[in-house]
Amino acid sequence: MLDSLAARGRSHTHLRELLDARDSILHAHEREQLLDAADALLFDESEGEHKLQAARELLTEMVESGRWVQGPADGVIEALEGCRAPLAAHGG
Repeated sequence: MLDSLAARGRSHTHLRELLDARDSILHAHEREQLLDAADALLFDESEGEHKLQAARELLTEMVESGRWVQGPADGVIEALEGCRAPLAAHGG
């Protein structure tokens, strides 16, 4: 369990690094939305999955509008998903 939490924490740190590297293209509210989703997933909050879906939608919109490219957006999604508690913790 501690290994899982440590790995999830590393994903959260990686997400912050990815967002820092793209700080010039992110609006503050977008960065906060992505970090909020990561926090909700990391701490296994009930709205975590909803926030993850909203983050996916935000990144899709950014890619479709040309503000971001698919590869880095996929990396952000991977990092977000890495913050998620194992499914067994959800009883699934």
